[in-house]
Amino acid sequence: MKNLLLLFLLAGLVFGLSQFLMEKNQKDLQEKTITHLTLWDLPPKSLPLERQLWEETVQSFEKANPDIQVEGVERQYQPEEFVAVMAGGKGPDVVKVWTGAIQTLANLGFLEPVDSYLKGWSQADFIKQVLMDSTKVGDFHYGVPADSYFLFLLYRKDLFTKAGLNPDNPPAKWDDLVADARALTHRDEGQCGLGLVPKTWYFQDFVWQAGGEMTKTGPAGQTEAAFDEPKAVTALDFWKSLRWKYNVLEPDVLMPETELLHLFALGKVAMILGTEKDLPALVSRYKIDPQTIGIAPLPAGPAGPAAHLSGDIYIINANTTPEKKAAAWKWIAFELDPQTQVWKWGRMHDLNMPIYPGAFSSAVTLTNIPGYQRVQDAIATARVEPHVNGWPQVRDLLDEDPLEEVLLDPDSDPQRLLLANAKEADMDIFSKK
Repeated sequence: MKNLLLLFLLAGLVFGLSQFLMEKNQKDLQEKTITHLTLWDLPPKSLPLERQLWEETVQSFEKANPDIQVEGVERQYQPEEFVAVMAGGKGPDVVKVWTGAIQTLANLGFLEPVDSYLKGWSQADFIKQVLMDSTKVGDFHYGVPADSYFLFLLYRKDLFTKAGLNPDNPPAKWDDLVADARALTHRDEGQCGLGLVPKTWYFQDFVWQAGGEMTKTGPAGQTEAAFDEPKAVTALDFWKSLRWKYNVLEPDVLMPETELLHLFALGKVAMILGTEKDLPALVSRYKIDPQTIGIAPLPAGPAGPAAHLSGDIYIINANTTPEKKAAAWKWIAFELDPQTQVWKWGRMHDLNMPIYPGAFSSAVTLTNIPGYQRVQDAIATARVEPHVNGWPQVRDLLDEDPLEEVLLDPDSDPQRLLLANAKEADMDIFSKK
């Protein structure tokens, strides 16, 4: 009897062990079939609405793709940090990076070409060509535009009204910009008409508006500086006049952009150059009524309107596994799918989140979004930063010398400054690329 009982116990143990091993093997097999996709850009908990929208998007994606599990990381693209992480083999499988970084990152071998994916993607033909061109290095595309934004004129409608200006009639030309900025400048009240940051990010648009270029192709096919030519000098002369002739700029012309945005929020600066991406910060951080903020195209220069187009690009890590590359593309295609985009706008509207049209893919015509047409119209005269090797270094060079000097020294010579920097760019940067 005891032997029989022992036999039953042993049989039970064997059966239980076999069940355990079977379930474990099934779980291990299931785990092996799941692709774990690492994504940066997870909004922090300090932004609960953005976090909620992101989590809802992930839930929808994982429901449509049960073999993929998204692992979000509260980290965003920062140039030097990103290069170090990617070089160390710890980079994300997919992330959004600034369009101006594509050239450098592709040359470093960090980015997977996406041309094979684009061939079978129904939305590829609907992305604006100027945006797709910004993802191309040589013969290959190294990403897909996730959104777009332009440099606009942001202005305080309430200050326009107070100054006797029509808030529905923002400055359309350089002369208008000067006239309105002078009317909006009240030094005794600590108010200035225009905030201007001495960076190439803003200056290049004025060069284009004057009919100039930042770079050109030399006789031997090499890249050369063009910002020393007369039309570019006209743009820098205009900047200098804003500071010294008309005295409409902020007193501290070297203040950080975040501080200038703060002064704009306080009503101490009536107009600034910015993008629609500044609106969420103004509304959520500074609690500004969005109805008091006007958005207008940059005033046209002697050659007409021009504003640079930028945005974030979805890229795939070239050094991740083939399975993760395929999963990364599925995420990108899902995020940019028209149905997802329309759903995203609806949820942002339901959650009372600040909405700017550039947050949506250019592959989708969301005609029901207020202001979307403004973005579509801006594309007609959109420009992109020079897409050439060495441009980031040249941009830094201009930031540190001529752009700051004309706003700090009333006796500065724009022509001499630009000529000297163009020579330095050609000799020390472009000739070595």
